[in-house]
Amino acid sequence: MAGYSITLLKNPNANISYFDHYTAKGSDSLLVKIISIPQEKEKTIKFTGEITSVIVNGKKQATSGKALLYFEKDSVAGNIKYGDVLFICADMQPIQPPSNPDEFDYDNYLALHGINYEAYVRTHSYSFTGKNNANSLLRFANNCREKLIALLNDKIKGNEAAIGSAILLGYRDDLSPSVIQQFADSGTIHVICVAGLHVGILFWLLGWLLLPLERLKRGKLIRTIILVLMLWFYAMLTGLATPVIRATVMFSFLAIGRHLGKYTNSINTLAASAFLILLLNPFTLADTGFQLSYLAVLGILLMYPLLNSLLDPRNLVLEKMWEITCLSVSAQVAVVPLSILYFHQFPNYFIFTNLLIVPLLSIVIYAGVLFFITASIPWVSVVTAWILQKSLLFMNRLVKMGTHLPYFVTKGINISIAEALLLYIILALLFAFILNKKYHTLFTALSCFIIFLSIRVSKDYIHSRQQIFAVYNTPKHSTVAFLSGKQCMTTQAIDSVDFSYHIQYHWWEKGIKKSSTIPTDTAAVMLANHLYVYKNHTQFNDLKIIFIRNNLDLPDSSQKIKVQYLVLSSNYWLDIAALQNAFIFDKLIFDSSVSASRIKKWKDECEQLHISYYDVSTQGAFIENI
Repeated sequence: MAGYSITLLKNPNANISYFDHYTAKGSDSLLVKIISIPQEKEKTIKFTGEITSVIVNGKKQATSGKALLYFEKDSVAGNIKYGDVLFICADMQPIQPPSNPDEFDYDNYLALHGINYEAYVRTHSYSFTGKNNANSLLRFANNCREKLIALLNDKIKGNEAAIGSAILLGYRDDLSPSVIQQFADSGTIHVICVAGLHVGILFWLLGWLLLPLERLKRGKLIRTIILVLMLWFYAMLTGLATPVIRATVMFSFLAIGRHLGKYTNSINTLAASAFLILLLNPFTLADTGFQLSYLAVLGILLMYPLLNSLLDPRNLVLEKMWEITCLSVSAQVAVVPLSILYFHQFPNYFIFTNLLIVPLLSIVIYAGVLFFITASIPWVSVVTAWILQKSLLFMNRLVKMGTHLPYFVTKGINISIAEALLLYIILALLFAFILNKKYHTLFTALSCFIIFLSIRVSKDYIHSRQQIFAVYNTPKHSTVAFLSGKQCMTTQAIDSVDFSYHIQYHWWEKGIKKSSTIPTDTAAVMLANHLYVYKNHTQFNDLKIIFIRNNLDLPDSSQKIKVQYLVLSSNYWLDIAALQNAFIFDKLIFDSSVSASRIKKWKDECEQLHISYYDVSTQGAFIENI
């Protein structure tokens, strides 16, 4: 009941002071507090803003709620800092839901963080109030972070500086998508996401550095207080991400427990940290990072002791390698169903990559701390910068080299929530069987596995018989695909960014791993006789489609051609009446390459001529199952 009440209280839409209740009435301007560090885009600078007040009819109304703000990129926007209070005149727009099937639901992701609106802020539509209302400690931590990032960029440079900023400070904005993908494919994405491993390494290092304090009177207490305070400052320095907070709470409890001489149950500590985080924001429960982080730690706490006891290497190096292997396997097994559910891939060499990368991570963190401490000392800083740069370079090259290995990663795995739950039930039952040796537990696990396989076989059969015509929403591009069984053909090559963001998850959900492009200006029968193509004329099973890519695609014949769909692209300039004179059709489809102004013109014409139409740009992808 308490959890339900807190959830209601944290829901911004349920708050009577939510700014949306007032902006709809026609506010003159908004008073906004910047609550995030800047993220530079190609043409904008992105911030998260808290709407503290709106000006309605000249009167100031106190409000609450957050929004994404995209400031036009210039020298003025570059001066905006965390905590600044601004007057803004901007049109708040709701965050748009996914426009393609199975696309990443950015709308829902932001809603879980209390953000439902966004706005583009032009250069002359905002002004500084001269106030900065940031928490002084958070502002200090943020300023320190910015200076340390600048120091890394100055002394290290390039990809290594970006990777160093991610590992040491939790700042990932400078990382290129290709580098992030390489770490994800290798199963070492946790290395560039500050989390429990980083906090654990820092906890050990700080504990060792502060050990001389125990010689003082009340030295143990002083050491514990300083250790806990430094861990929490590091959490603020890295942006207070959920995994960092979870780890910081755990290690804080551990440090306090050690000082008091009390035994701390690790699972209880994990549960306590989860309770505190959910108490502050219950919507965190639906956050992917929260789920993966806690499952990984739970897997380590439950499975690591069992796996580690299977071998007892006498050699110190072998012992450490075995420990890292057990840690990697424990964490990976615990998160693999959820990881496949969200990311649709599995890193096949994760054991080997972690054996190399995890020890190297310790070196990077130690070298990073030493580099920050000695940055102002001549000669010494040169040496520490060199050590850090070479460590980061070696790590980056190891990950990059691994991506060239055969079967390095398996992509395109698609499971449902029910299948993921079944896998967790199977894992839990197998773990219980190892502990209790009761064969009915094993029999239940095998029964669940048979159900899982049955679901997979059923989905595979459905995929083998599917026939789908799709016009996807890929802004400023035309993207049309024909899905037949597990094969796919597109009318033209798809931009890699469009594919990865808008399309690939739908194809994976339909069992499609590869596609090919239809040859232009040709006649061909493809997709096992399901698709016939002649220039811009296409017949897919019983569905007849004509693509109007430009004015020349209109037929010369006076006899009207009968089809189901006409798909219009950006290079067609004539009016809709010209199409009506040349074709008999059921529906017009405007693909996403067409400009908004031309679509508006065409829609007005369609309304006057009583023609049915579908606008992919505003209505989302056009999908027809045949």
